[in-house]
Amino acid sequence: MNQDDKIHSQQRAEKLLAEQNFTAAAIAGAIATVLAAVAFAIVTWKWPFSYGFAAVGIGIMVGAVMQYLGRGIEMKFAVLAAIYTVLGCALGIFLRESVTLSPGDGFLPVFALRQDELSLLVDRAAANVSAIAVVFWLVAVWFAVFLVKRPLSRADRLAIGTRELYGK
Repeated sequence: MNQDDKIHSQQRAEKLLAEQNFTAAAIAGAIATVLAAVAFAIVTWKWPFSYGFAAVGIGIMVGAVMQYLGRGIEMKFAVLAAIYTVLGCALGIFLRESVTLSPGDGFLPVFALRQDELSLLVDRAAANVSAIAVVFWLVAVWFAVFLVKRPLSRADRLAIGTRELYGK
């Protein structure tokens, strides 16, 4: 690789890295996590057999939203997406169990918290985390990590790799 190619690759890599927006990805990912957890709770409450699809849906939603707004290339995007996915699955189980503890058919998870049943709620949510649930969570994390990374062309990957190899 001659000096002109190195300079061109460096400029291309700098342009790609400048297009990243970690703050937007973090905020959008947090919102997507909460919305996906609510959807997870509703779906698994109505159709308990759909647990795996709902968990994977959290990973897909978090990864896609973060990639769309963050345009991430660096590893920090993948780590945050994985954390958000696990938190979303846990929050979804927590919300689903709070619905089963709330009286009536309404979706009132706040009622379970007001009635000093938080320890019972946490125990029931923890009891619903099984080995198969962990497998679905891992699949969801894989989807989130896969989708959060911005798709790059071969030339873009080469530019990023050249930048990493030769430094800034």
